[in-house]
Amino acid sequence: MNAVAKERFPVIRLKEPVSILMPVSNEVDVIESAIEEWVNTVFKYLPDGSEFFVEDGASTDGTKEILQRLSRKYPFIRVDYKDRKDGFANAAKRLYAGAKCPLVFFTDSDGQYVAKDFWILARYIDDYDMVRGAKVGRKDPIGRRLASFIFNKAVHFLFTVSYDDINCAFHIFKKEVIDDLLPQLKVMKTLVNTEMLLRAEISNYRIKQCYVMHRVRKFGKSRGLPAFRFIFDSIRAFRELFDIKASYRQQ
Repeated sequence: MNAVAKERFPVIRLKEPVSILMPVSNEVDVIESAIEEWVNTVFKYLPDGSEFFVEDGASTDGTKEILQRLSRKYPFIRVDYKDRKDGFANAAKRLYAGAKCPLVFFTDSDGQYVAKDFWILARYIDDYDMVRGAKVGRKDPIGRRLASFIFNKAVHFLFTVSYDDINCAFHIFKKEVIDDLLPQLKVMKTLVNTEMLLRAEISNYRIKQCYVMHRVRKFGKSRGLPAFRFIFDSIRAFRELFDIKASYRQQ
């Protein structure tokens, strides 16, 4: 591919193919427009051999049928359909493990991230092992933003890092980093991208942070931390941070 872009966003020529990873579950109102946006502003400019790898987490609202149609339209879209949903973290780990390309990019399926911001991160991947996004002007409910603020401060204190938006699901890695870190992701049951970042930092990988846009979610509700489990998940996440810290002290 690697067509010469005539678009207004800063497309660059990547040297290696990219696996775009996207976990999906019950996103019937947004999934088609989200994937079409990624195809038209990112994928068509990627090197030959790139792939779009999606896991459908037992969708029951028509999302599965849309993905089936899109995978027929675009042969580079590979969809793994699951019979049951077992959580975002497990879906993310399976996608990371199944990625085939030398570069691996991960994003959400709810349409809140802007696909063209991929190129903001991609321009740095030759010089870094991981380039991560951090949301600017986060468009989530105030309770979620407050919880994220407190969590970020806890991470800053425990690990002496200064990253923003610690659990942001918008980042690109070199595949060998994924292969190294994935077996270590055993502590955080929900915030898998937080654990990935912390283990990359502690392992002294070269990490670059870039700011990316965040849009209002037009349809549905965020599935990051269900409201009825908010207190339980928050307490568990803080305990898991201490467990990660302790695991490195023991080495």
